[in-house]
Amino acid sequence: MNTVYDVTGKRELFVDDFLIGKSSNVSIRQHEPVELPAHAGKKLGHYSTILKNPDGSYFLYYRGVDSVYRGSMYNNHPGEFFGLVRSSDGVKWEKSNWKRFPGKPVPGDALIYGQEIITHNFAPFYDTAPECKAAERYKAVAGVRETKGLFAYYSADGINWKPYSDKPVMAYEPEKNGGHMLDSLNVIFYSPAEKCYVMYIRVWKTADGLTGLRSFAKVTSKDFIHWSEPEYLKVNRKDEHIYASCLTPYERAPHYYVGAATRYFENRGSATDIVLLFSRNGQGIIRPSFEAWIRPGLDPERWLNRMNYITWGIIQETPETLLLYHNRKPLMYRLRTDGFTSLYAGVEEGTVLSRVLERKNCGDVELNLSTSAGGAFSMEICDENGKVLPGYSFADMTEFFGDKISFVPEWNGKRLTGIPAGKFRFRIKMRECDLYSIKFTEE
Repeated sequence: MNTVYDVTGKRELFVDDFLIGKSSNVSIRQHEPVELPAHAGKKLGHYSTILKNPDGSYFLYYRGVDSVYRGSMYNNHPGEFFGLVRSSDGVKWEKSNWKRFPGKPVPGDALIYGQEIITHNFAPFYDTAPECKAAERYKAVAGVRETKGLFAYYSADGINWKPYSDKPVMAYEPEKNGGHMLDSLNVIFYSPAEKCYVMYIRVWKTADGLTGLRSFAKVTSKDFIHWSEPEYLKVNRKDEHIYASCLTPYERAPHYYVGAATRYFENRGSATDIVLLFSRNGQGIIRPSFEAWIRPGLDPERWLNRMNYITWGIIQETPETLLLYHNRKPLMYRLRTDGFTSLYAGVEEGTVLSRVLERKNCGDVELNLSTSAGGAFSMEICDENGKVLPGYSFADMTEFFGDKISFVPEWNGKRLTGIPAGKFRFRIKMRECDLYSIKFTEE
């Protein structure tokens, strides 16, 4: 790539060849998470959301179904409600005892809405926008075609919600080319990278001109009320349905949005699986692999109609591990921190020369990587023309082997902080090694 990319203070994930100028014997590979049983208190629902609160605790919002909440708007729908459980660590979930609407409660459930059609896809988030008012730190959108569009909500505590208006902020417009379907979880968040609100909505069209496919489009807003026209995206392959994107800024690298979307096969009994998605700085969609990230597996129920959706929200379980949850089964998925994908080399040594990068200060470099017992990794620093800087060659660095979430390389006791700010490139050699991320820290 000819343009210089500023990496100051950024952690970069290896989801594609964006950082690579030249390479040999390396590839990008995605890593399937480990499936584990979830805590018994974790609620199941068709769509679910996990939010981290300012005190470090978590809210799990979920869509439940019970006939006591049947309402006239549903036209004999069995009855949906919107519930909430809490957790101090994102693993063990506790029942709550509040009730926020009249009617017969489901025992053990903390209920926010019932007998209202917005419970179908109520999508909350915690607003991190610098100018956000304290009374509106929790926000949400909800609505389907029967409500004529999406409505906006706000809350100070994530429990007591109020609508901004009795009018939708986005109309349901099926007559438009691409059609705002809106009937799945329309994920929404404040993006520090784009400095605006971002929402991915369910549509029937892609940027490739494919129509009649379940997909999603991007809309943005500066004030949460007025939204842009949809930006249709290159997401689907031919005849491929993908929706419920679950895209969310990754806490360790918020200019990357990570998504675990549902892939739908109508001609196979409406079977579903999960695919891995990314967006860098909100620009388009990256699919590291067109294969499934999470398969239905051995459980026959997970091969039934629409049985695979991932809860929106990624939990940093420990410094070394991340957690995601399955919506409709009592399962959670653990994976390595930054370990969605990696730059990988096998037994044949791989080499990479990066594109031209720029540092605005003299910060350090931090690597998340893993080798086999026989593997190796080494790195040298070059000028923008690829010439090795004196004292920062392969020969000056002790070859690394091992497994580290945070490894700071040294060259005969010197670190990257000893190199002046400005343009540079790095060259690496690797064997039986996965490089998950690289961060250029602030000074």
